[in-house]
Amino acid sequence: MKSLFRNVCFAALTALCAVVLAACEDDDTKSGDLQLFYPTVVDIGPSMNFVSGTPTYYGPAPSNFSIAGITLDDKSVATECFSIGADTGMVSISNTDDLEPGTYKLTIACQAGGGVYRFTDIFVVRMVPAAPEAIEVSEPALVIPYAELETTKASVTVTPVGESVSILGYALVQTEGEEYFAISGKGVVTLNANFSGEIMPGDYPLPIRITTYAGAAVYENLLTARITSEPLEIRYPSVSGRMEYNMAFQSPAPTLKGSPDEVVWAIKKVTPAEGFETTDKIRIDPATGVISVDADSELPIDASYTLDLTVSNSFGSTDFEGAYTLTVIEYIAPIEPETFSYAPVEVVEGTNFKAPKTDGFVGDEASFSLGDVPAALAGQLTVDEATGEVSSLRGITAAPGVYQVPVRASNMKSETPVEVMLTLTVIQNPNMFTTFSYGNNLGLDWKTNADQHVFDMQGDAKGDTTVDIPVAQEDFAGREVTFKMTYVHNNPFRTAAAKSYVTDDGTLHLTFRNDRAGQIGVIKVDATIGTGETAITRSTYLFTKTQTAVDKVVVYKPLVFRVNPRTGGYSEAPTIDADKSNFMISLKRNIFYYNLNGPSSHVSGQLNATSTTFIYRMWGSYFGSTVNAGSREPMSYYELTSGSVAANLTAKIGYIDCGTDFKMYIPANKWMLDGAYANGVLIFQAPYTTTGTFADLDASGTKNFIYMAVWFDENF
Repeated sequence: MKSLFRNVCFAALTALCAVVLAACEDDDTKSGDLQLFYPTVVDIGPSMNFVSGTPTYYGPAPSNFSIAGITLDDKSVATECFSIGADTGMVSISNTDDLEPGTYKLTIACQAGGGVYRFTDIFVVRMVPAAPEAIEVSEPALVIPYAELETTKASVTVTPVGESVSILGYALVQTEGEEYFAISGKGVVTLNANFSGEIMPGDYPLPIRITTYAGAAVYENLLTARITSEPLEIRYPSVSGRMEYNMAFQSPAPTLKGSPDEVVWAIKKVTPAEGFETTDKIRIDPATGVISVDADSELPIDASYTLDLTVSNSFGSTDFEGAYTLTVIEYIAPIEPETFSYAPVEVVEGTNFKAPKTDGFVGDEASFSLGDVPAALAGQLTVDEATGEVSSLRGITAAPGVYQVPVRASNMKSETPVEVMLTLTVIQNPNMFTTFSYGNNLGLDWKTNADQHVFDMQGDAKGDTTVDIPVAQEDFAGREVTFKMTYVHNNPFRTAAAKSYVTDDGTLHLTFRNDRAGQIGVIKVDATIGTGETAITRSTYLFTKTQTAVDKVVVYKPLVFRVNPRTGGYSEAPTIDADKSNFMISLKRNIFYYNLNGPSSHVSGQLNATSTTFIYRMWGSYFGSTVNAGSREPMSYYELTSGSVAANLTAKIGYIDCGTDFKMYIPANKWMLDGAYANGVLIFQAPYTTTGTFADLDASGTKNFIYMAVWFDENF
């Protein structure tokens, strides 16, 4: 199986699994005695963790839970991967990397109504591979004629082979900017209808990435997309060439726009310049299109010949008139190595450069290429084949230092290319800086919990609260810095937003509307040193909140739960100024998502009927085709109409875990769409009650709620 995988990445996560109810009662119990119900987890893979919901029951209240036995494929085993909460009965599965595959059944004991109960094989879980053993494709190639790109319905279906953890999604491995093809959530590969550029004829291998709840695997060499066409266009690096009298000649190879299958190049006609006779001494390689003339051809000096070519492939044949012109001259100067050089070049990191060869170069009809470029510069340089000018493709990202870049020149008289070194010195950008933070006023380490500030509201609801937040950490080193602030989520400010500003030293002067107290604001601050091409800009996101007494009943610290969507996890437990046994809290309403660094398709916005927003589509990942944007169900720990724990917590895309100290929980690998993870912030309102009565949790008009924020950061 490993031979089919590439870049397999397993992350600890909570299984999103199909769930059915399992009920069991002790053989010795009588009718009306305790019955216990657990979810049955139908699949879990290596490195996956799982926490079940609290079991439901009929009869006397159970307590003092314990695991009385474990079997693997009906044989007793001992393992520490399973544990149970003595008070809650919640089963946890962890450290599963080396857990043997197969079906595990847990016998659970508890006490209730003065009796001891033992439930045999009540909790069942199957340990299966993290990804399919292989995949099958309905056809080995997705074939689309070039002329039908606008109308094609062609597709190929991918089918997993073998048992595995439930599949989260499919993706095609394609070069950035060349996402010509797409794959649906059901594994159907088609042309990407959202790609706006030109798709050239040719063959495109399509490695397929399958993501499961235990990681991802890439399957190669199974599917190729083929855009087919007759020859559409040919191009030589130069449409003309010169040869020395009686010397051998060979042109550079041309490129073809058209299918590469069974390509044959041929000379259709040779047209001499006026006053010269035609010739049959000019040939073309039928496989490569390289034009050549043998030595001692005696083609006359000053003669020129225009070639019409015919190019054929599996899908047709096309004539190209005037495709190449060859001129005979008296003498072509060989390259004189001592005349080939480059002046040393300095470039500031992050900027571009151009380096022409020095004047005095001797050598006719020379072509230029790069040698083995240093690894730090790989993919960043190019050379003009005709002129020898070396330049950068984008801002140089190599670390400051001196690099030797080999450049080669050759012509028809060169036995071997002449190679020289271009000395490229990358200079540290004088405007470079890395550290820029407002810290926090929560007493936390600013390196892991930067840019979070909470303030008490000043005055009554009719007034404003004004605060100053200076830059806390920076490495500006006394250089002049320009600051800019913009709002990402300005609900705490609203009409007072215009009163907020940033001063030249970076201090934020913020004005909050008191009637918006308790809400979380998100502000983006840009700091820029320098101007023009060498300017460096860093950005940070500042999370702010003003609080009243209602906000202090339940306090999450840090203010924002930062989590990697690949791995998921739990927040810190909040401090609760109330009887925890009567405390209940749940996500409910006013749900926003803001895309910070994700793909453009992760559209920011509030959860409502707007179906294009990322958060609506995330709700759709839970509901399926019929999305209830007004429902809290996708992220509710409780059932919708009672205080019972939701029957299928593993299907949720997150929730406040009221069975685990009210920590915010985000499952791994769920917050992703379009093959990309969420990189943004989720803000929502969470009503709470201290009465233990579910009806009070979100009663009409209640003011008992807090705002919470989850920051999805794939690099965290």
